[in-house]
Amino acid sequence: MSTVNIHDDVVPDESPNIELYTRNGFTGPAATIIRAQYTPPYSRVQGAYVPYRFDMNGLSSSAFADPEAPPVAIMEGEGVSVELAIRTQGSAAAFRNVFGDELHYVMEGEGRLDTDFGYLEVRPGDFVLLPRAVTYRWAAVTRALREMIVVTASELSVDPRNAPGVLNVDRDVDVPTPDPTSDRGPGEYVVIVRHGSAFTRYFYDYDPMPVLAAAGAPIVRRYNIADVHSLSVDSGHLMPTRIINDATTRTLVFDLSSRRSDRPPVHHNADYDEVIFYVAGPGHYGAVDRPGTITWTPKGIIHQGPEENVPEGYKAWLLETRASLALTPAGRDLGRLMETGRFDIHPSQSATV
Repeated sequence: MSTVNIHDDVVPDESPNIELYTRNGFTGPAATIIRAQYTPPYSRVQGAYVPYRFDMNGLSSSAFADPEAPPVAIMEGEGVSVELAIRTQGSAAAFRNVFGDELHYVMEGEGRLDTDFGYLEVRPGDFVLLPRAVTYRWAAVTRALREMIVVTASELSVDPRNAPGVLNVDRDVDVPTPDPTSDRGPGEYVVIVRHGSAFTRYFYDYDPMPVLAAAGAPIVRRYNIADVHSLSVDSGHLMPTRIINDATTRTLVFDLSSRRSDRPPVHHNADYDEVIFYVAGPGHYGAVDRPGTITWTPKGIIHQGPEENVPEGYKAWLLETRASLALTPAGRDLGRLMETGRFDIHPSQSATV
């Protein structure tokens, strides 16, 4: 990577400047650092370990002309990947990830998702948690679907934390509905088994997806971001609300939508890469104003998140992962260098990076 000049962020009207250093997110030892200078801005960078910003709207639908096309990863780490997919039509092909849980966020579109436990009619703002070894199929697409997907080797669960009332699990989290009438009849069907970065195809002369009934623990879960309520404080800053939990704390998902709170502190996050998905306005999240924008701050890079107290409102969510993410070729094509204050595209992008 070549050297580029960077004029990072507007310095806040605060002196001295207080920084927060944390281990294990906000659950381990924490310390403050006081400086006269404001440290998120940097003047030059050499190397590949830099923050990026992506626009999923730049992903070409031509990569998904085949309805059996898998999602495209833009970042990958140890047991974690961030992926994108576009679905313009239903398919007879089904998928099963045998090595990882998949968390699908429906950015745009509507369709019917068949699973081993029944079907869901999905709409924009839906999160669908598909644990490993669950078979699923986009049986119908009524309006072109754009998905953001987190794949993780860790076991994920819908487990709201921080306070009651953030997400009413009994009322707002549902499960698929069995539909014994969904059998498509005789013909050849395929289940595409994903095992890591490889795929194996199993063929059937009957439709393997219809389910008569399902009972027991809820496996596939679905909720909508509109039903998640952000925690607000009159002053100070409260950690975002955790919605998706991982017992190993390796991969966590938080709501990061607009709320009444002070701006987050300058942060040294020692253990987690931070990936933010801005999914709806009309309010701006710092310099981020286009739904479908994804920002990535690698662990250990000093940053200050933008102001969250946005009266117009916006919707966003945060992935924190202990995995050390790296760009894929597709991510490098979509990604642009990012400054670490307002999460803007850096003006030096006219240079080669």
